Amino acid sequence: MALENHLHHFPSIESAALTANRLPMISPLMLGLGILMTPQVYAQTDPNRQIANDQIQRQQQQDAARQQALIPDPQVKIDTSSVAPTAVANQVDHNAPCFPIQQIGYTTLDSQALKDVHRFDFALAPTTHGKTRVLGKCLGVAQINQLVSDVQNRIIERGYATTRVVVGNQNLSTGKLTLTIIPGYIDSIQADTSQSKITISTSRAGLPTTFSTALPLQAGDILNIRDLETALENLKRVPTADADFSIVPSSENTAPGHSDILIEYTQNRKYRMGIGIDDSGAKATGKYQGNVTLSLDNPTNHNDLFYATYSHDLNSLGSSRENKHSDNYALGYVLPIKHWLLNATHSHYTYDQTVAGATQDYTYSGKSDTTNLGLSHLAHRDAKSKTYLNAGGFVKSQHNYIDDTEVDVQRRKIAGWTAGFSHDISFGTNQLKTQFSYQRGTGAFNAITPPESLFNEGTARTGIYKANANLSVPFKLGPPKALTQFSYHAALSGQYAEDALVPSERMAIGGRYTVRGFDGERTLSGDHGVLLRQDLSMALGSTPHAMYIGVDAGHVAMKHKTQDDLLLGHNLVGAAIGLKGQFSPITKLAMSYDVFTGYPISQPKGFGDKDWASGFSLNLEF
Repeated sequence: MALENHLHHFPSIESAALTANRLPMISPLMLGLGILMTPQVYAQTDPNRQIANDQIQRQQQQDAARQQALIPDPQVKIDTSSVAPTAVANQVDHNAPCFPIQQIGYTTLDSQALKDVHRFDFALAPTTHGKTRVLGKCLGVAQINQLVSDVQNRIIERGYATTRVVVGNQNLSTGKLTLTIIPGYIDSIQADTSQSKITISTSRAGLPTTFSTALPLQAGDILNIRDLETALENLKRVPTADADFSIVPSSENTAPGHSDILIEYTQNRKYRMGIGIDDSGAKATGKYQGNVTLSLDNPTNHNDLFYATYSHDLNSLGSSRENKHSDNYALGYVLPIKHWLLNATHSHYTYDQTVAGATQDYTYSGKSDTTNLGLSHLAHRDAKSKTYLNAGGFVKSQHNYIDDTEVDVQRRKIAGWTAGFSHDISFGTNQLKTQFSYQRGTGAFNAITPPESLFNEGTARTGIYKANANLSVPFKLGPPKALTQFSYHAALSGQYAEDALVPSERMAIGGRYTVRGFDGERTLSGDHGVLLRQDLSMALGSTPHAMYIGVDAGHVAMKHKTQDDLLLGHNLVGAAIGLKGQFSPITKLAMSYDVFTGYPISQPKGFGDKDWASGFSLNLEF
């Protein structure tokens, strides 16, 4: 067998393990002693292991980019002033008679609303406590109207757009000011699907089935615009669906504060197909990659999204494959349930390549599987921000082969959990998204203890702190009649490990997904790392095309100094210039593209031998 002919050229732990399988006279104890006596050989002289690590890190970056592209993240902001304009402040007349106010409270028009009065205590708090308190002061009619206006505005800002505050007839000489609050109740929720291009499944109540999991509100609730924003985001999460709403007077209850919600809901189709081509692969396993994607929109009629994608290197098509290829398939599913979001993904990746030995070439191949399950909960929402609590679990496995014989010691399986939170906030048209998480490996799902842990060179069962921040700033420049749209985007990410990590969990930099200007054939990776990507884009007139320039910088380091000293370097800086856009040559066909070239600004000596690193991607959806 060819395996024995070249194993002696790689004096690593993997070679020892395979040879042990062939030579029974070597006992497990002797093999174990040999392993413990040669940790640096394992760490430094295994080129096959480095090949596997590079492939896994590249695939993880591609998986993250694909998931971001295929799973929409709709953002809905409703201007409450357009739904219910706030009250206008009155001019204060200091010569008008006033009344000393010692107490301020609420009352309602009916006893049914009394149970909900406490919800609006927040609007009174500034008038009874703190620097703006008015208790003990003498208030005139204009000042009372101003107080009512302030209370009303606070209620509307909190999202209660149909709730009203008025002042009824009362005797203010008692020192008590009573405000009448009229909660804005939802009498009914109605749907208009007349403009939908496909038949919408309905429930027994006559509403679209999608409403049952999309709407965090129901008839009888107090209307809050924030709940409507969440509902619309859930309905719009399916790319082929759209939704809008209007608030109309109740058709059955003429009492003040009662309204109906009319939601216009449409869906154009139930599925989408996409094909694409790019040059994001590795030279050793096929640089040019083709992919096909099938997306099912709303397959269970609950605003869910399912996708299946398959990619294959184009280099090996129509050839004998020459032991150089890569395949990947990925599955994803997203289900929004009111204030919750379930997200599940699975990917499978295989590759093989020819590696030159001392006397003959051999085939080194591998396969990996990654499964993630996540659940997020919308914990807080206001007019400018949202906060989510996130939790999830993951399982990753990896197998490598030499001429179809598995290298047992390179087998990996890790599992663990993640927990954290994310916060999105808007500043006018600017948006900032931040995310913080903690990842911990465990022994779940028969996870394998990696050999690196024997030498304290890497473990999967330690804590990893991760953080991400994304800032988007659109702006316009130029003469008033010919303004040009610009956009600045910055993405900052980093991780810190409590202990040395196995290679698959390290942070890698260098390539189109991290630091542009490098082709990704070589990367720097470390237990700790930070990455900053920046883009400045300029729209080409009113077309959906834009030119952009980017500058990226990354830094990585190892937890232990002995490993850190072995790194070729710690920092990469690169720049890129490109053109991207989309167009529809015919109806129901959308094309998008991105073409760029990058230049390395700063790199360790001997890291790369290219002055420019270019790339492209072309995608069609129909």
